[in-house]
Amino acid sequence: MTLADEPDDFGMPVARVDYTQCDNDRANIAYAKRVLREVWENAGAEEIFAIDRYAHLVGGCRMGFTPEDSVVNSDQRAWEVPNLFIADGSVCPTQGSANPALTIMALASRLAERLDSGRVRARDGSFAALARG
Repeated sequence: MTLADEPDDFGMPVARVDYTQCDNDRANIAYAKRVLREVWENAGAEEIFAIDRYAHLVGGCRMGFTPEDSVVNSDQRAWEVPNLFIADGSVCPTQGSANPALTIMALASRLAERLDSGRVRARDGSFAALARG
């Protein structure tokens, strides 16, 4: 990142982002894509949808207040599968800005702390201890 010559509406120089990939970056990306495809195929995936775009996809397992409008509650616990917790960007109902990485990390950290303490919100909204085995 550098500062561009042109100013914003307040007279401040705007940020300029230059992004490039070297041969090693491209090789690592290709390797990761091959390994992920193998994992999905070995897991029995019926369909594999891959796009050559890098993004933080959100909203697939949205967090909400009821099972009718969401997949997980405010503790990221699935409404329909009591001991399933979702700790990625899919719980975000929408994308607030360009990069949700810090929000995703904060949600994952919060969930980890609650799981470690053995206390997470039950389906009815009360707090209940997790069964430990």
